Amino acid sequence: MIVLRIPPGYGNIPTRTVLKFIVPNLWRTHLVKISSTYVWLFRCMVISLLFTGCQGTGQTVNFDPRALSLDSNKSGTIHAEDLTIIVEPFQDARPEQYRLGSRTHLWGGVTKFNAWNGNISDGMADLAIAYLQQRQWRATKSTADVNTPHDVTLTGTVLSLQANAKSGFGFTDITVTMRVRFEAKNTSDGSTIRMVLGANGSDRVATFAPKDAEELINLVAKDLYKQLLQDLTVKDKAFHLQPGPRS
Repeated sequence: MIVLRIPPGYGNIPTRTVLKFIVPNLWRTHLVKISSTYVWLFRCMVISLLFTGCQGTGQTVNFDPRALSLDSNKSGTIHAEDLTIIVEPFQDARPEQYRLGSRTHLWGGVTKFNAWNGNISDGMADLAIAYLQQRQWRATKSTADVNTPHDVTLTGTVLSLQANAKSGFGFTDITVTMRVRFEAKNTSDGSTIRMVLGANGSDRVATFAPKDAEELINLVAKDLYKQLLQDLTVKDKAFHLQPGPRS
């Protein structure tokens, strides 16, 4: 029940006139209170959703990085020499071999990252084969039961491979780093080429999804293997380093 009290100074004014001005003001005040209550409840719901959506559950997200197409105009001449390459599984020399990285959530907690179900050695070797085949080299994976004649044996040691994400209010920063020591053994003259190459990348997204981190891993891996292919040339059925300074 609403009790109307006639303010001082309105005593000589007809009641209808007073009601005409006072009642609408009371109704508007009542509406403002109701609206403020709904706004407060809506804000609480949004904050609750943000809190639950930005908390880490400790689960592990597995990535499956794949080779991307190389731009032949930017990655050097495509080789068509009759060169047979055997790629052996890479060695994983990282301190934490069963972890790729993690995402730190805004309201606490983490989500762990991994790749190729933890088999980094085979995954990096598969990427090497895919990128070599793009350049029209005959590259296959080494198998213990088959001794395939070959001109070059390529392997590598993964020194660093990390993917991390850190969420803030309305954004997530993603970083990826790779560093690999490559080794190519030539069958014809017994020579060995060694090089250490690295690549890294970063990105910022408004709404994070696991595919954002996987796409950045793909781009960084593409840059790493592009460096490798730029630095190698073929002569007399063997790999040689390109003359001059390497980029």
